[in-house]
Amino acid sequence: MSRFHLVFTGLVCIALPAGPVLGIELGDPAPPLQVAGWVKGKPVNLKAGKGKQVYVVEFWATWCGPCKASIPHLTERQKKYADKGVVIIGVSYEEASVVKPFVEKMGDKMEYTVAVDRDKATYNAYMKAFGQGGIPHAFVIDKEGRIAWHGYPERNLEQTIEQILAGKYDLKAARQAELSRKMPAEYFGLIKAAEKSASANQKKDTLRRARTIGLNLVRSGAKDADLLDDFASRILALENPAVRDLDLAGKAAKAAVDAGGETDASIMQTYARVLFESRRRAEAVKYQKKAIELAKDEDEKTLGEMKAALATYEKKESAAK
Repeated sequence: MSRFHLVFTGLVCIALPAGPVLGIELGDPAPPLQVAGWVKGKPVNLKAGKGKQVYVVEFWATWCGPCKASIPHLTERQKKYADKGVVIIGVSYEEASVVKPFVEKMGDKMEYTVAVDRDKATYNAYMKAFGQGGIPHAFVIDKEGRIAWHGYPERNLEQTIEQILAGKYDLKAARQAELSRKMPAEYFGLIKAAEKSASANQKKDTLRRARTIGLNLVRSGAKDADLLDDFASRILALENPAVRDLDLAGKAAKAAVDAGGETDASIMQTYARVLFESRRRAEAVKYQKKAIELAKDEDEKTLGEMKAALATYEKKESAAK
């Protein structure tokens, strides 16, 4: 899934352009929810719940396929943790006239609190502040009222909730991991500079510096499948072959798989693409098939795109025999 944000398969939707990081970090107090209307559930006051409840604030939209696929899972989690003080809130920046009929149609399949954002104020306070632009994207607020985690809701959300409830969540380690997330900006800044280099030697030196940062990112983010997958995906998206480090993309994609991506369709698909472009076509076919199996509950368009990629891989593999 791309969350810096790049979409290859529709497994994540681009909501709005990601803005610059505005100084908020993990561990900082959670901004208040600025809501135009509560579509489902009781109004939530984060400040009033401090010391008693854990909140999950998830940004979504009615038009977003991956968001819709995530709804049943969020409902399951709300039911599972309701008696432990966990409150899940889905926030959409769409108009209430769009959100309300959608939620009503979902019925008990969407059994958690749903709110309509006020002029994207909540979106900006969370998503834009963290430089995020892809949905669905969730933020976990601990009982101390701090933002403890953020990411794609199907990655580590439940694990994070469990650790917070058990008093075992390592916020310091999470903050350190978050620092690793800032490294791609430095890497791609150097890539851009390399493309504009006036001399071959300058270009070579800039690319060397970029690769060093990239390798450090792969090592420091070894447990963050989301970060590694995004990084590999962005390298693959580079159009200029002179600055496109396929070997580094492969290291990042494989590290994402090793970090828990075996159960994530997008991560498996990214790795399959790296393998294919590295001419390891039989392996590419193998992992693309795994990705499709994991994405069986996705929408028809997404699965169609994934199957089309598989057909390309199989055709090239057959031709190479």
